[in-house]
Amino acid sequence: MPSERFLSIQEMLTGQRLCHSESHNDSVLAALNQQRSDGILCDVTLIAEEQKFHAHKAVLAACSDYFRAMFSLCMVESGADEVNLHGVTSLGLKQALEFAYTGQILLEPGVIQDVLAAGSHLQLLELLNLCSHYLIQGCRKGFAKGRGRMAHLLSTCCLLTDASRLALTTGYTF
Repeated sequence: MPSERFLSIQEMLTGQRLCHSESHNDSVLAALNQQRSDGILCDVTLIAEEQKFHAHKAVLAACSDYFRAMFSLCMVESGADEVNLHGVTSLGLKQALEFAYTGQILLEPGVIQDVLAAGSHLQLLELLNLCSHYLIQGCRKGFAKGRGRMAHLLSTCCLLTDASRLALTTGYTF
């Protein structure tokens, strides 16, 4: 639903008005995610641990400098239909893709390490920030069994986030 506001002087004089849809971005991303789920109109298949995931290069490149470099520079993968990802588990990649297409992720102790590794490898800084926040909350709440492990993962996450930021500013890849 359009929001109400007063017309500016320029709008009154020219008759021009910039209109904005509150739902357009979400509906486009939801449609792309549905295409990914259905395996239609995708232009790349990512492979981790022999499991295949359909995706759109444009979506991947929009949220990851790793994929932006992979698909836009003269790398072998830029023209490939399938890309094998090493150093990322299928669970981590599945969760990272879900985040890339929805902006949401369900984090829990059993998946956090895979998600951290995928987020770091694929340079998904927003995902790493969410993981960091989750781990901080977990340490504060003192998840009974894994508090020490959570603290270790949090320190790892902070290092990975800092390293990823440094890589983005210097162009270094790891």
